[in-house]
Amino acid sequence: MQIFKSKLVLILTTLSFILAFSVTTSTAQEKVKMQSKYYGVFTKYEQMKIDDAEGHAMSFYEAKGAGTGSNGEFTFINQGTSDLVKGNGPHHGYFKATDKNGHVYFSKWQGKVTTTMSPEGKPIMKFGGTWSLIKGTGKWENAEGGGTYKGWFIGQGIFINTTEGEVTIKK
Repeated sequence: MQIFKSKLVLILTTLSFILAFSVTTSTAQEKVKMQSKYYGVFTKYEQMKIDDAEGHAMSFYEAKGAGTGSNGEFTFINQGTSDLVKGNGPHHGYFKATDKNGHVYFSKWQGKVTTTMSPEGKPIMKFGGTWSLIKGTGKWENAEGGGTYKGWFIGQGIFINTTEGEVTIKK
């Protein structure tokens, strides 16, 4: 009987530690909804035409700008590539945002560019896709998550972008 009680106490103690640890782990995280709107301008742009189809080109670019969102104001650098035929096709790249307190997060993104013509015959270029957080500093150091983005060009090399998503910050 004594051996049974000892084993029961050991099992209950172990279960208590497991439960306590799992509660501590789950409460040591903070989920943050992220929404932002930002404006950017291309600071570098290089395009290479591909001769396999009419209007096929690959582009390499860098954009810089500023925005605001659920986590305050920030500046950013966005570097990416696109592989478009007549303004349509995939694009992907990396995004670095720095908030006013110097906290930085890096994300990667991928999506699609779509170009249509306005009734006046001018191209309307829109884009959208998904993003995921890959690294951070300061308050973003142990964060992970992602979401979606969509945007459009409002002038030559000038764009507006909106994002939304959810990030979990491990403490």
